Amino acid sequence: MKQIIRSFRSPAYVLAIETARENWGLILANILTNFLSVLLEGSTIGLIYLAVAYLTVTRVESSVPENIPAILEKLSAILKLPREQMFLVLVLMAVLFQILLSLSNYSNKVATALFSAKAQPYVTGKVFERILTLSYGCVSQYKVGDLVMFSNDAALAVDRQITAANNFFISLSFSLVYLLIIVRLSPTLAIASIMLTMVVAFVQYRLIPRLRRIVKRVNATQVESAKYITESIQALRLIHTYGTQRSTMEAVHARLDKTREQLQKRAFIFYLPEPILDTIPIIVLAILAISAVILNSQQANVLALLLTFLLALQRLSVRIKALAGTVTVLTDNNAKMFRLETILASQGKTFEQSGSLLFSHLQTDIEFKNVSLSYFENFENETLALRDLTFKIPYKKVTAFVGESGAGKSSIVDLLIGLYRPTSGQILVNGNNLDQYGLADWRSRIGVVSQDTFIFNNSILENLQYGRPSATLEEVIEAAKAAQAHRFILALPEGYETIVGERGYRLSGGQRQRLALARALIKQPDILILDEATSALDSESEKLIQEALDQFQSDRTVIVVAHRLSTIAGADQIIVLENGNIAEQGTHHALVGQGRRYARYWSLQSSAVAG
Repeated sequence: MKQIIRSFRSPAYVLAIETARENWGLILANILTNFLSVLLEGSTIGLIYLAVAYLTVTRVESSVPENIPAILEKLSAILKLPREQMFLVLVLMAVLFQILLSLSNYSNKVATALFSAKAQPYVTGKVFERILTLSYGCVSQYKVGDLVMFSNDAALAVDRQITAANNFFISLSFSLVYLLIIVRLSPTLAIASIMLTMVVAFVQYRLIPRLRRIVKRVNATQVESAKYITESIQALRLIHTYGTQRSTMEAVHARLDKTREQLQKRAFIFYLPEPILDTIPIIVLAILAISAVILNSQQANVLALLLTFLLALQRLSVRIKALAGTVTVLTDNNAKMFRLETILASQGKTFEQSGSLLFSHLQTDIEFKNVSLSYFENFENETLALRDLTFKIPYKKVTAFVGESGAGKSSIVDLLIGLYRPTSGQILVNGNNLDQYGLADWRSRIGVVSQDTFIFNNSILENLQYGRPSATLEEVIEAAKAAQAHRFILALPEGYETIVGERGYRLSGGQRQRLALARALIKQPDILILDEATSALDSESEKLIQEALDQFQSDRTVIVVAHRLSTIAGADQIIVLENGNIAEQGTHHALVGQGRRYARYWSLQSSAVAG
């Protein structure tokens, strides 16, 4: 019982209950139709019993059978029908009740289906919303396949849980009605029905723990297979480039074999109750038929009692079987609900934090004051990506960051975008701590072009309008021209309406980077961040784009991360990083004149170009 209570307090079940609250009207319709179905079912069996009893019992002077309820006596007095016609009236009433029962059951299933139709997108949206509210540092720890499965499986898991819970309460309600009818007909014979219920309960009691363990293993192997397949599909280019198709297929088959083994074990346990539950009612029916004849052989209404009893027992066995099956389904689905908790639970997660201060536009220098950053929660000095940095990014000037891989260049960009927050220190923007501003407002004034360019599987026009959907076609074309992308776009089959494929695979690396640059320019940002923005371009395209950027960045604050020093020679400020520290700072000519680290980089690249 404690485990059940804890389950209903878990985030996954809280979401299911919240979903039910959002659709209380359908839940109410479900409850009412279930209650109506139970009443109609009991009434139908009662009418069948009365009809058979009316026809078979010994007649008395009043021509009304013995043991007929007062309401039937009144009905007989009103209708004044012969026994045979009274029998037909009761049978027709039973048929009418059965029709109403069928309609009520249909309404119940429709209400459940409508609830499911609303619940599935609602749950998917909530899970996806949870993923987006996690901080980038937190969500980046998950594999893409994991996040995709969380979004896709959540709706199915909750829907299956709700449907199974509905079926459970329906089967339970009907089972209680049938038990009541059986007890009223013959308390002695009802003992066998109770034994039937106890046998079913015992079977479930023995099987549920084993099934719960197996379905957890099944879910774990299915998740592992799905994650690996998703990652492999994302890495198709790499797989083909390295010729690792065979080893990838073998790795997938190895994981799928584990899934197959667990599914086979699950099959033996999952369907084991069915033959048991199919056999027991038949045995009980045979015993009860013989017992009913023996116990009631001296009674006039033995046929009515026997037929009604067997009918009620047969329906009871069907409902008990459905009840047992529903418990099995709930147990089977419990693993998916438990897995859903891993993304919905708040423990061990960090959420994106946004300030309330409105950011309209940049007005001053951006200042880093004693900023340190670690990507680990329990960090030591050795794990710091940035160490106590203090510097300014001048307003409407170009600041370049250079250094070897791992020096901290990308970490500064991550902090500026707001993907991470400083471990210590603060970043001042317009005189305020960056954390005080709303992230959406701040990011809307930033344009970012990175080396790893992401292109959606949409048209080029939709990709370019991503950061500013209100941009007109003329504005899009102007930005594309500035990024040297307009000419190659027009050469594509459908121009700006061309679908570029998953992650833009139909385009070259240089074309994707030019689209990313145009996408950033369309935003007309206050701050432009170029993270190796021209690394995939040929020399001619780079020269043309550099000229366009020179015009564009004349009235912007520009931050450049580059390995190719020729692209930043004209920067107003160059900061050289090493192991998260500032090693040098100044203009190109000043740094070259100092003859230190930057001068050495410049000499190496210059000699390589000359050679």
